[in-house]
Amino acid sequence: MCGEMRLDLANHFRSLSLGYFNQNSSGYLLSTLTKDLSNFELVITHALPSIVKTVVMATLVLIGTFFINWKLALAECVVLAVAFPILAWDNRLVERHGAKKRQLNAKMISIVLEYIKGMKVFKSHNMTSTHFSRMSDTLDAIRKTNVKMSVPTSMYAIIANFLLPLVLLAGSYLFLGGTITPDRLIAFMLMSLALSALLISFEHSYNLLKDLKLAAVNLEKAYDTKPLPYQEENVTLTHFDVAFDHVDFSYNHQADVLHDISFHAKEGSTTALIGPSGSGKSTVASLIARFWDVTQGCIRIGGRDVRELNPDGLLHYISEVFQENTLLADTIYNNIKAGRDSATEEEVIAAAKAAHCHEFIKKLPEGYHTHLSEGGNTLSGGEKQRIAIARAILKDAPILLLDESTASLDADNEAKINQALDRLMKGKTVFVIAHRLNTIQNAGQIILLNQGRIEEMGTHAELLKKHGHYFEMVQEQEKAKA
Repeated sequence: MCGEMRLDLANHFRSLSLGYFNQNSSGYLLSTLTKDLSNFELVITHALPSIVKTVVMATLVLIGTFFINWKLALAECVVLAVAFPILAWDNRLVERHGAKKRQLNAKMISIVLEYIKGMKVFKSHNMTSTHFSRMSDTLDAIRKTNVKMSVPTSMYAIIANFLLPLVLLAGSYLFLGGTITPDRLIAFMLMSLALSALLISFEHSYNLLKDLKLAAVNLEKAYDTKPLPYQEENVTLTHFDVAFDHVDFSYNHQADVLHDISFHAKEGSTTALIGPSGSGKSTVASLIARFWDVTQGCIRIGGRDVRELNPDGLLHYISEVFQENTLLADTIYNNIKAGRDSATEEEVIAAAKAAHCHEFIKKLPEGYHTHLSEGGNTLSGGEKQRIAIARAILKDAPILLLDESTASLDADNEAKINQALDRLMKGKTVFVIAHRLNTIQNAGQIILLNQGRIEEMGTHAELLKKHGHYFEMVQEQEKAKA
């Protein structure tokens, strides 16, 4: 059951928009996928059987003590009457401080991940001690919260352990008064010892139940986040022109990032998106792939509103090469094959050759079966970029999104990659995001974005004639070359 829950939650995360991952820290997501589900596992495998055993046995032992001496049994009931309201108090503290504890734990995990991944930057800027102090402060805040939440359970444990001394004192009084015989007193003390052990055992299981309650709230919150809606399960597209119709977009329904974007990219054409940083170029590409949904207006591919289509089915027709490409901690062969799982070995190698990464792969100790480290950090930026391009070549989707796809390459490799991309782009609907204008002069249309709006649109020649912003950008780059 826990295994199915893990897979189900992972699939649910996969169906959510990228906005969900931008809103929530990596620590929060990691805690949800690991710690929360582990708490469910512990309750089912350990806490639940233990609680059933404890409750049944404690009830039987308590009933048994009434048959020995009802006065001493009532004294035990008084102790229980004091102990269990403390657990209710503890439950209220969990509700009050539980969310804060979870936030602190998520923050701590995020800081640890950040510290490990950013070690190179921290060392180079002499920030290791400063950054570690953030982790130390967070751990101290977690300790203080845990202390607040552990007071009731500590009091409960003290009372549970006090049960046997109470019976010993009360039993000795009754024994001296001749009310109870020695053998009954010894039997009662043994049963009280068992009852005390059961109550302490219940406290350990109850702590697991507290964690389960926090985990349940967190998992419910994750499941309450709805995936992108769609009407058509099996997506079949026959035309691949892309149209933006008065599109507005904002992250988290705050300030608009895109304002009234309208254009039409013909099937088989190349559209270049240019403009200053933060103008919305990458956002346009992400909306085509439906990583988010528009706030206003609509996007149509082949005349179909993308909001009607299953996002997974839509992405079958789209290949992407972005600025930041994720490589799996797997072999180079499997990283390229991720573009199309049914590809043969010959097709994988052909894609690698087309992306000009076959040469450096063959020089590696195990060639295509060389295992990469996490994120592909053992490769250079240009090598990672070329593997991502090989992946896109292998997928051979009819719509291609290129976001600074040659940004990490030297001049020699850039020329080779551009040749490979020229072959890849033939007959496809292509969107190219580039800062170097010489790479997009032959595009069918150039869209210049500025502050989330289309400032200019046309071919290279048409935009030069306007002597507008595009003309100025070309002039500036010519000056920089000189």
